[in-house]
Amino acid sequence: MLTDTARLIVDEGYDLPSALKRAARVQAVNLQQTCPRREAIWSAIREYRALFRPEQSELLQQQRRLALQIMQTLASFKPRLLGSLVRGDGPLDRIQLLVFADSPEPVIWHLNDRHIPWQAGDTLLHYSAGRRLARPTLRFLAGETSIELIILSDQSASDPPRDPVSSGTLDMRSIDELRTLIDAEIA
Repeated sequence: MLTDTARLIVDEGYDLPSALKRAARVQAVNLQQTCPRREAIWSAIREYRALFRPEQSELLQQQRRLALQIMQTLASFKPRLLGSLVRGDGPLDRIQLLVFADSPEPVIWHLNDRHIPWQAGDTLLHYSAGRRLARPTLRFLAGETSIELIILSDQSASDPPRDPVSSGTLDMRSIDELRTLIDAEIA
């Protein structure tokens, strides 16, 4: 199941939850009973990428550096990187950031002041007790990379979004944590 999941992510651009579901369905196994540990999945993805798509490792680093630049620009909104660029376990053509503001307007003004054209939408996030809530999202392009700014209120710290696979804490990186991750990959 690990190899199938890694192949679906690296070769076909699936995100981790979708790749796990598809691999389980193809192998006719119950995902809840046989879901591999996250560390094993991430290791399988790194190994598969190194063997079959080594160019993606450089793309992952480029996208992380771009995410860092955008996060620095949005520093007043306490941005957090989430999604596939945190662990390299999904599509590499999209940067997802959580930003914190009382409403979308300050983020919109920030983008408008920089002449960045954007589109509004929603992103469905998972929360405790199995709840799924739509959160306002601003989308724009940086070159060919899609950027998603998912806006959470400052009060949401008491009930943060959850990981859709494990229902545990959502894996995120602050500016400093992302900088450390980038530096570790270079060393």
